[in-house]
Amino acid sequence: MQSPLETLIRASVKEPLQEEINAIEDIFTIRDFKKGEVFKKSDTISKEMAFILKGSARSYMINPKGDEITNSIIQKNHFLADLISVRSNEATPFTLHFLEDSSALVTSVTAHKKLLETNLAYNILIREHLADEAMRYSKRQLLFLTGTAKERYEFIIRNYPQLLKEFPLKYIASLIGITPTQLSRLRNKK
Repeated sequence: MQSPLETLIRASVKEPLQEEINAIEDIFTIRDFKKGEVFKKSDTISKEMAFILKGSARSYMINPKGDEITNSIIQKNHFLADLISVRSNEATPFTLHFLEDSSALVTSVTAHKKLLETNLAYNILIREHLADEAMRYSKRQLLFLTGTAKERYEFIIRNYPQLLKEFPLKYIASLIGITPTQLSRLRNKK
C-alpha cells in the first residue's frame, strides 16, 4: 500500500523513480498537532514546512491596530509553509497555527532545499503545488481588488463551502476583508 506522500508524488510526477520517492519520504516525518498549536511564530524564520494530511491551519498577521488579519486557511492535501521566509531565509510577520487537531508530514527547510537541488521528482512536486497555489492566490487577489464584499463572500461559498461549516466566522470575515458584523449581514441576506 502506498504512503500518503507516495500517492501525492505519483499524482504530480509522471513516472518518478523509486529512489526519488524513497529520498522524498526520508526527509518527512508524520507529526500530530493539537488545535491552536503554533507551527511558526510571527517575526521568526521558518525552520520547517509541512504537508497537511488531516486537519487545517491558518496563516495570519497582526496589523498595527492589533487586529488579526487572516492571510489564508490551509486544508488537508496542501503544503503549510511561510513561503516568503522559506525562500528568503528572513523573518516575516506571519504566524501559522492549527485550527483543529491535525496530522502532517513535516520536514526541515534545510532538508527541503537540499533535496530540491538533487531530486527531480521532488522538484516537480513542489513546482506543481506552488503553481496551483499561485493560481488560487491570484484568482483570490483579483477578486479582492475588484470585487465587492458580497462577491468575495459568494466566492468562498462557491469554492470553499466547508470553510463556513468548519471555522470560526471571525476567520472567514478576516480572510475576505470584512468585519464579523458585515459577514453576519451578508449571511442573513441569503
